[in-house]
Amino acid sequence: MIETLMNLSAQIEERRKTIQENLSAGTAKDYGGYQHACGEVRGYLIVQSYLSEIITAINKGEDDFETSSTDSVVNKGDAA
Repeated sequence: MIETLMNLSAQIEERRKTIQENLSAGTAKDYGGYQHACGEVRGYLIVQSYLSEIITAINKGEDDFETSSTDSVVNKGDAA
């Protein structure tokens, strides 16, 4: 499971770097495109942070990782 999470994190990192390189090359067609790309980068950074917390918790043998204010968005009992 950790290997899968690490592979996912690496894929996200690669995608984030590609977007950042494109931004630095000035490929955004307009301000809206720039904003969209910045939002993607921010989202990828957040996801990578969560993955890092999960991987660390698994390595420590913890059952759960730290909760945050966004945890209330998805209730564990709401699983379909």
